[in-house]
Amino acid sequence: MGGVIEGAAQPGGQLPAAVPPLRRPSRPGWVRWARAAVLLLSVGLFVRVLWMADLPSVGRLLANIGPLVVLAVIPYGLTVLADTAGWRAILLGLEAKVALRRLLWVRLSTEAVHISFPGGPILAEGLKVWFLAQRAGVPVPESTASLTVKKALQIGTQGIYVLVAAVVSGPWLRELSLSLGDVVPLRPLMVGIGLFLCGVAAGGVGVLLSGRLAERLWSFLFWLPSRRVRAWVTTHQSTFLAIDTHARDVLRSHVWGLVVAAAWILAGWFIEAAESWLLLRLLGVALPYGAVLAFEPVVSFARSAAFFVPAGLGVQDGGYMAMLRGFGIPDATNRAAAFVLLKRFKEVFWIIVGWTLFLATRRSRLPAPVVRSDAGRSAIPGSP
Repeated sequence: MGGVIEGAAQPGGQLPAAVPPLRRPSRPGWVRWARAAVLLLSVGLFVRVLWMADLPSVGRLLANIGPLVVLAVIPYGLTVLADTAGWRAILLGLEAKVALRRLLWVRLSTEAVHISFPGGPILAEGLKVWFLAQRAGVPVPESTASLTVKKALQIGTQGIYVLVAAVVSGPWLRELSLSLGDVVPLRPLMVGIGLFLCGVAAGGVGVLLSGRLAERLWSFLFWLPSRRVRAWVTTHQSTFLAIDTHARDVLRSHVWGLVVAAAWILAGWFIEAAESWLLLRLLGVALPYGAVLAFEPVVSFARSAAFFVPAGLGVQDGGYMAMLRGFGIPDATNRAAAFVLLKRFKEVFWIIVGWTLFLATRRSRLPAPVVRSDAGRSAIPGSP
């Protein structure tokens, strides 16, 4: 990419302003129409799932849970905690010792965006970089590198999760396949999904080890036909270079920490399945944990693939309805609809928590000091 140009991240991880200022590009009309169509389709699928059920019966099933409904929100909190612990293990390899409590605050602050916006997972990643600078004083290159490495670990551990589920849930997968008319053999499908995810993760790690991922992104942005975009990426060239360096270094020199991070993230996937098991128990459905593993990884993958749909609306709900009815449980349609609503109740709860923390974080912008043992890393506010 040539020599380094001025524009490195400022102390506290904040990027300098682009000259000329980078403005949000206008979107073609068809993009807005397409997003509206996707949203309408998603809402339609969700309504269709509920329309199949007898809503008074669904209401009685939910009312019978009583105060125990508070249990529905706990597993997701544990999933976020496990994911945050994995993220912290990666940051330690970048010599950024952020307290778990503070990092959890950042993670939860972005959860509302992650769940409730179209393309929320992508938007939330950018917000995490910003919040790490504001709340923890971690410069942009290190925080971006940590999230890039974490994304590779998330994809890889999801692949392992799906493969383990394909092995453990064999009898229930066969039962589901038969109930669905054996149109889609679920075990080969899950094995294929698992291998695909592991392959994507391995390819991502290989690119990160080459130290040229951000450089290639910089080159792509530089050749876009926009003077403002080219000015912005030129101003931040050194930041792109630093991201590549940090990502490569942590993968090469922090292997044990990455193993710990992967273990935490993998645990989060299995906690996600435990959440579905618990919600079904609250509704009086005594499916074994192995049976839950027969459908939860597939629905989770479908939701991840439909990241452009807010909270996987319609996709997740239709998947759960089809899978739970396939098990032939008593009053399957109504219980599946109640299960879907419990899932949405949990998400609404964490959206409220996320927005509360998000607004509180915006009102308190002073970064906390980051403890570093490597004086050669990026400057931190208040450092000598």
